[in-house]
Amino acid sequence: MNIRLLFAMGGVVAAWAFTLVTANAQEAPHEWTAQEVAEALADPAATISYFNVSYRNYRDVGPRNDTNQEYRLNGAGFFNLGNAGSVFYRAFVPWYGTGFPVKDHGFGDALLSAYWVPGKGTFILGYGGALMVPTESEDWFGTGKWSAGPTIIIAKKVPGKFTVGALVTHFWSFAGDSDRQDVSMTTIQPLATFFVGRRGTSVGVTSETTYNWQAHKDAWQVPVTLGLGQVLPPFGKFFMAVGLGATYYIVKSDSAPEWDARATVSIVFP
Repeated sequence: MNIRLLFAMGGVVAAWAFTLVTANAQEAPHEWTAQEVAEALADPAATISYFNVSYRNYRDVGPRNDTNQEYRLNGAGFFNLGNAGSVFYRAFVPWYGTGFPVKDHGFGDALLSAYWVPGKGTFILGYGGALMVPTESEDWFGTGKWSAGPTIIIAKKVPGKFTVGALVTHFWSFAGDSDRQDVSMTTIQPLATFFVGRRGTSVGVTSETTYNWQAHKDAWQVPVTLGLGQVLPPFGKFFMAVGLGATYYIVKSDSAPEWDARATVSIVFP
């Protein structure tokens, strides 16, 4: 396992563990409910930490309609700056098992990001940056480049009803394998989460749209995901959240999947 992958995986664990330690050192002002946790998970300014594992099953990939799989190890936490707002940080490392373009398995590029948001309020406008680390175990699992760029987040939340917003990031490569193509890519992640009842149930619509500025064709990829989430009753000081979703790729390249099914299990420390 290379040093970059160890660094990225350490970031995932640290993003979760650091906030867990600081959160447990403070007396909670009240006992959280499953509904409050569900709303916090949809809120980009909520001061919670979580650790999760997600699974994606990509179907009808490439000319032979192969099946690819992906596992993501995620960690998230925050620094509370008092009246100056908060800084939130995220990290994830993907692992792939593919039938296309080759039958193989291994790690992909890791992503580390952080952004600042102001204090409390129902309208959120924040900014920060992201770093893509070339931790891929094979060329087809990543870019071979170190890439970084700015992040902007905007959201509007109506407690008990919905949260809508978007996260926009652009990556430029600045180092890495000189034989690999440079990276210039924009990701747009709109989201809308609606809360059903008061028992921690939510329905969400989101996308992970990308535009590859280096591509000569098929620059856009536009998936649309519909998901259902449920926060379970607390286990001691933490909650567990589960989610199921399905994605249809409206705009895609010939090698991209037609659709995917996904599941997530999260451990949340409010």
